[in-house]
Amino acid sequence: MKGKLYVVATPIGNTEDITARARRILAEADIVAAEDTRTTSILFKILGIRNKTVSNHKFNEKLKVDYLISQLEEGKNVALVSDAGTPCISDPGGLIVSAAVKHDIEIVGVCGASSVITALSICGFGFDTFSFYGFLPKTSGEIKKIISAARKSDIPAAVFFESPKRIKKTLGIFGEEVPDAALCLCNDLTKMYERIYRGTPKEILEELNENPQAEKGEYTLVVNPGAAPEITNDSAISSEAMVVDYIVKNRCSAKDAVNALAEKFKGTITKKELYSASLRVRSLFNEENN
Repeated sequence: MKGKLYVVATPIGNTEDITARARRILAEADIVAAEDTRTTSILFKILGIRNKTVSNHKFNEKLKVDYLISQLEEGKNVALVSDAGTPCISDPGGLIVSAAVKHDIEIVGVCGASSVITALSICGFGFDTFSFYGFLPKTSGEIKKIISAARKSDIPAAVFFESPKRIKKTLGIFGEEVPDAALCLCNDLTKMYERIYRGTPKEILEELNENPQAEKGEYTLVVNPGAAPEITNDSAISSEAMVVDYIVKNRCSAKDAVNALAEKFKGTITKKELYSASLRVRSLFNEENN
């Protein structure tokens, strides 16, 4: 008889968040496949669990699949854990789960802590659906593409992970792309430096700059990006209004407004169309002054 693969959620910080079921399964499993055996050993010591652990991280996951499947085929039960939260959610585990499906091995989810769900539960946004993007990429261009995709999806809540070293830069990009977006930024959830920030990207960035502990603990960001404006080729008046609005709000030249808007709405409205709109705006102002 084949064993079972248990996908076990562990606390994201506060060890009191472990469920009684998760604790029992981690103690009873024949093998515990851990993202980092040192981290899991610390948790086991706190919980009073003595059990065998093997490493299963992103660098050796492919190598461990055959071994873990062979153990399951022999009838041994394997518990899969990540360093914190639920395995396979921006953490290792997906390969062994996929392999277990192919080998007709029973997979049991042992639910528990999740920073994604925790952040969504306290964000205060009204939503029936949400999108999860995992860790944001490192380059500004790729982050802008994801922000654009989130806006175009019309999904009212988008969740991202970010590191404490990059969070300020990331908020700056959000401020450029979606300055009026509503954000709920969760830092170090359930742990020592836990803090929740709410507001626009600019408002939260100002709070972060005032917090000397801002670079401690991971961040989970929930964003209500707002719908992307619909712009069509025959929307000359809308293009003109956009140019004027940008100039007034940013106190810049028409040229700067055209360049910024062309970048922001790349693929939706061309720079040529925006430039033509700026010329029409200039012509209208000249007529008013004559």
